[in-house]
Amino acid sequence: MNTKLKRLLFYLLITLLSLLFILPLCWMILSSFKIDETIYKDLGTVYAFIPRFKDLTIRSYQELLNLYHIFKNMFNSLIYASITVVIGLIINSLAGYALAKFKFPFKNLILIFIIALMIVPIEATILPLYLVVNQLKLINTIYGLLLPFLTNVMNIFLFRQYFLAFPNELAEAAKIDGLGHFGLFFKIVFPVSRPIYVTIGIITFLASWNDFLWPVMALSNSDLMPIQVALNAIFSDRYNIFTSHIMAALTLVTIPIIIIYILFQKHIIEGAARSGIK
Repeated sequence: MNTKLKRLLFYLLITLLSLLFILPLCWMILSSFKIDETIYKDLGTVYAFIPRFKDLTIRSYQELLNLYHIFKNMFNSLIYASITVVIGLIINSLAGYALAKFKFPFKNLILIFIIALMIVPIEATILPLYLVVNQLKLINTIYGLLLPFLTNVMNIFLFRQYFLAFPNELAEAAKIDGLGHFGLFFKIVFPVSRPIYVTIGIITFLASWNDFLWPVMALSNSDLMPIQVALNAIFSDRYNIFTSHIMAALTLVTIPIIIIYILFQKHIIEGAARSGIK
């Protein structure tokens, strides 16, 4: 088999795999512009993925936005995710750098403890976490929602793996020039580590954006409700919500994620490759 044929087969396989992931997304977006009758009629036909412009309408979006404050919920989630990303990146990167470059007692034991915590599911810790936050009287507050997840053992480990490759000679040269540990980190290490920060930032953003279990336990105030909790309430409304409304809501929630990936895909791939993400 010659090289050109191998390349052709490779591109064909990649195209088929891409369609496997893209077609459901296309169906969701297209269905959000149809009424329920048209959605069910087009199922199993090519028109489920190819638009017939005479059947398209924005009525589902109008009705959805009239019934629910979905943009407010999306804004809440955007604020929560942004705060978690910014503060979390600072805390977790400093911890990862310390584990990678500093020598201190029980360092290896701490690293083993962090790795062990990575395999503990959130469901196993969510009840004790709720009890602690409740004792601190932070339930139904933004602080109670955000504080428990600013530190993330997985992110600490990924930063540690990335910073292990940072040249010690460059750090020593910076110290000779009079930089302390924080000066070295923020003036030398931080600027050249953009790929890992973007990668972990997006992973953290997605985790916060998609989080449902903790927000539904920590918040009961509708004004503070994030988008995933709001979606659950919307989908539970059997009297006012139809399939087209569900597709419209999911499309609105998916758009920010698509935009973020398009803007930062280069850094995601580079950061993933250099930090050891599989």
